[in-house]
Amino acid sequence: MDYLKALRDDPDLAEKFDSLFDFFLLDELSPRDDAEGRYTFSLPGMAFARDGSGGEYHLLEDGSIGYNGSEGEAGRLAENMDALFSLLVNSICWHDYCNAKEYVDFKTLEEYGQRQRGIILEDVDADSWRRVADALGIPTGEPLAPVLERFRKATQRQPLYQCIFHEDDGSLTESYGLMFE
Repeated sequence: MDYLKALRDDPDLAEKFDSLFDFFLLDELSPRDDAEGRYTFSLPGMAFARDGSGGEYHLLEDGSIGYNGSEGEAGRLAENMDALFSLLVNSICWHDYCNAKEYVDFKTLEEYGQRQRGIILEDVDADSWRRVADALGIPTGEPLAPVLERFRKATQRQPLYQCIFHEDDGSLTESYGLMFE
């Protein structure tokens, strides 16, 4: 499914999607925010969505999806749009699944994922979540471990997707990865 088209064609769905997943779809692919020339990126790409804190989702030239956050984090989130939307819908808040220590095996990862999702669902309208998932054809009752393992693998695939900030003094500050160590 072309998820971006589905959201663009249905403003109500796009609004619900943004409300649930903090994902504001841009009208079209746009140049990435480069902080007035102070950011450089390790891979070419274009912005297609933003979150409420100023982070951006980037479609990279190889079709994978990158993210550059407002707190200095950057990295690849998914290998393609299908994997990104599966991650967004199934995790509800992918930022809450970045503890690398929980990615030891599928059993531990599944328990971690279900625990995190249960916590998040306490503050989310679960019926709205299911309606949005159904509208996009994304199942929510399947195991989380495969979705999260694809996420972890994407964050670690070489070449890494990074952002470099050019400081006033001429020094460079590299972004940190998405997986907490």
